[in-house]
Amino acid sequence: MTKHVLAEMSSPEFRKALEETDTVLLPVASTEVLGDRGPLGADTFVADDVARKVASQTDCFVAPTVPVGEASDLRFWPGTIWIDGELLGRLYLEICSSLVCHGIRRILFLNTHLGNLRSVDYCGRALRRRGVLAAQVDWWRVAFACGEDLVESTESPKGHGGEILASVVLAASPVAVDFTRVRAEAPKKAAYFHAKGSSVGGGPFYTYPDFRDFTASGGWGDPAKGTAEKGRIIIERAVERITDFVLEFKIQPLPEMRPDL
Repeated sequence: MTKHVLAEMSSPEFRKALEETDTVLLPVASTEVLGDRGPLGADTFVADDVARKVASQTDCFVAPTVPVGEASDLRFWPGTIWIDGELLGRLYLEICSSLVCHGIRRILFLNTHLGNLRSVDYCGRALRRRGVLAAQVDWWRVAFACGEDLVESTESPKGHGGEILASVVLAASPVAVDFTRVRAEAPKKAAYFHAKGSSVGGGPFYTYPDFRDFTASGGWGDPAKGTAEKGRIIIERAVERITDFVLEFKIQPLPEMRPDL
């Protein structure tokens, strides 16, 4: 394949490329507050950048990024846009149905926003009943694992706007971003209740906080410690891990079609 991004192909080019692959990356992101300095489109910028890099190494299509997600817990800060999670799942399914109609049989969601997880789950299970193989990558979980040895800050390096996230945004953003004048912000005390034992922190308990329970600015951590060089290293490592997964995903057998379920 000489092109991978669906939106940059002509219809005949797409039809021809379907002879080479039936796999597409579908980036799903968010438009939301990221502290006082972060761009509202940070998740979308990262999704676009990473999807292109993975596709070029795996010969997959890249579908258009969905730039709005389930971000209602951040609705208190201007600029945040959100879609109800149930509706979002149906939107994903409609997009996927179009792709399946044209011959796509494997769909990997590149998810750069935690709030989208359950909507993708809904869509993935529905696709499986249609005989389509689906999976999703929780991008920030991969990025955090790939950046642990690079952090210098002691204040929430994995926070929403912390050092790791800031580094990745600096490396991937097409617009100028300046985190150098941002003061480190600790999460509110209530955040520890929600994170310590809940699913957010890897525990068995589910709570449903708003971001006001965590932060006054819409972000926490020390983004000033982030650098574009760290971000490039994290992205490179993470793309390698995701590429390995995609190559395995492409050769897995398709599920049995079960429209009756």
